Amino acid sequence: MMNQEEMDPKAEEQTTPETMESNVTESVATDTANVETEAIQIEEVKPEETTSTEVATDSTKESVKTIEAEEDHEEPKEQKLSIPDFDQLSIEDSLAVIKSHINEFTPVRIKGIVENGRSAILHELNKEQASVKEVYLAEGGNIIDFHFEQPLRKELGIIYGTYRDGLRNYYAELEAQLVKNLTIKEHIVEEIKALPLMNGSAKEKYDAFKGLREKWNNTGLVPKADARTIWANYNHHVDSFFNFLRLAYDLIDKDYQNNLNEKIALIEELEAHSTGAINPELFRLLQKSHSRWKRIGPVPREQKEQVWDRLKAVTAVIHEKRDTYNETLKELNVLKIQAKRNVVDQITALNQSTPSKHSGWQKASKALEVLRGEFKTIGFVKSQENDLVWEDYKVAQREFNRLKNVFYKEEKAVQRENLSKKEALVALAQSLKDNDNFAETASALKKAQADWKISGYVPKKEGDRLWELFRSACNDFFDKMNGERKAKSENFSAAIKVKEEKLTEIKTREITSVEEAVGLSEEWSELGAGNRKLDAAFDKMLEEKLKGLGLSKEDLESTLFTAKVKALVEADNQEGLLYQRNWLRDQMEHTKKELNQLENNLLFFSNSKGNPLLEAAEASIHVQKTRVAHLTSLRKRFNSLLK
Repeated sequence: MMNQEEMDPKAEEQTTPETMESNVTESVATDTANVETEAIQIEEVKPEETTSTEVATDSTKESVKTIEAEEDHEEPKEQKLSIPDFDQLSIEDSLAVIKSHINEFTPVRIKGIVENGRSAILHELNKEQASVKEVYLAEGGNIIDFHFEQPLRKELGIIYGTYRDGLRNYYAELEAQLVKNLTIKEHIVEEIKALPLMNGSAKEKYDAFKGLREKWNNTGLVPKADARTIWANYNHHVDSFFNFLRLAYDLIDKDYQNNLNEKIALIEELEAHSTGAINPELFRLLQKSHSRWKRIGPVPREQKEQVWDRLKAVTAVIHEKRDTYNETLKELNVLKIQAKRNVVDQITALNQSTPSKHSGWQKASKALEVLRGEFKTIGFVKSQENDLVWEDYKVAQREFNRLKNVFYKEEKAVQRENLSKKEALVALAQSLKDNDNFAETASALKKAQADWKISGYVPKKEGDRLWELFRSACNDFFDKMNGERKAKSENFSAAIKVKEEKLTEIKTREITSVEEAVGLSEEWSELGAGNRKLDAAFDKMLEEKLKGLGLSKEDLESTLFTAKVKALVEADNQEGLLYQRNWLRDQMEHTKKELNQLENNLLFFSNSKGNPLLEAAEASIHVQKTRVAHLTSLRKRFNSLLK
């Protein structure tokens, strides 16, 4: 920004040296010197990128001494590199990204990328080390003896050391270059200062000056502390030299015209771009144009104010567009921040409603991935609040991962317990698969199968292996049992057919003695297993045929039951004996149930003496008690015959 004195056109009229030869040449020379030093009053658009003199961050733990460059925008700024989302990358991928950037770009351009990547990698490595240490201490290890080798940490140290050395060299080279440029420019100033005293014509001196001016423009930046002084010295001696060249106004006038044409072309380019879309490229073009304007040099006095006003006008238009663009960008940034806040709130909500099952965590993890993608899609927002949202976002993700790790740590303990249960069930099934006691074994294996269903989740690989062993053992037993049952079923069907034929034969047969009935009963038992319906029909038929012998029902039942059991014992027919035992048990349960019901009903007849219903109930109770006593005697006889 120039001061008021520089803006005043009258300030261009300087005192001419005693050596000037004419007013015309004085005017030309004076105009040249003043136009050469004119300054742009319009505020320049500051670039978003940091300057090339930015020193190494505190993370390097070393002080890199640098020298600050002059504030000049003549150098084109390199496009800022975006920082990858290292939280989404593995340690190996993060190292690869850092190495690729170190190989491709200068250290100063990748400072943010390297530091962010290094921080993310160290966080993961430290978490891994802490986890291993925790396990080591939990297993009884001594913290003094703990050692955990991490090759990736060593690789990170080597890569980061290479980057740090490169950054140190970069600043060292930059400092040397800035000092070198200052020395070159100081020599240029001294040579311009000596031009009036050198031998040769004015044209030769002017040609020499143009070479020095080109050398000046081609020389890079100088230390900021010396920039104003060296620039003032340069302009002063250029002014003095053009005063010296007042006799060569024809050459100077041509140079003025060339400068005018160049400045008009510069303005026209800005005007053409100012009518297009608003974008950062337009603002960068304005910065470059202002820098070029300073370098072009003076123009004819009569054109100076005109081109200057034209430049200010187009610059004002672009600045107005920039303000509109920034306002729109600000509103858009507010919406983006709100959208990011919404994503963070949703992740926080996930953390507050943690699942209690593996399937729930799978759904929650998928939901988190969707939210991560949404957050990434929103994009970067240039705002301090963006840093706060980013930090909250990382905190919410870390909390989710912490809760997930706690769940699966507990889940692993439960899975180990479930694994033990399944292994025990496998061992039980394998121990029972060859057992010939089908009833008890089948019941035990069915219970084991039910227990397997509620034994809980285990890792798929182990679960599949154990299930195959368990299923195989169960199948072996049930295949064997089904084979036995099929054979028995076939024998049973044959026995039923024989008994049906026998029952048909007995219908036409006359029985004259108990001994004959006993023999017939023994023959019936020897026919093998039948069914209850046939046995009941046989017993009923036999009872009908023996009624004429004068035996009571109990004596007849006792005689026939004894004959059946003896026959079954002699034939070692375990299935028949089991049938008789079950018959006794069913008869006893049924009789006791009837007796219990009758005794309960008797309570309704209290204080009702002489009631015929009461007498009938008491008679029924007596009958049932007699039946219980009879069945009890049959059970004792059954047990005695088995010995």
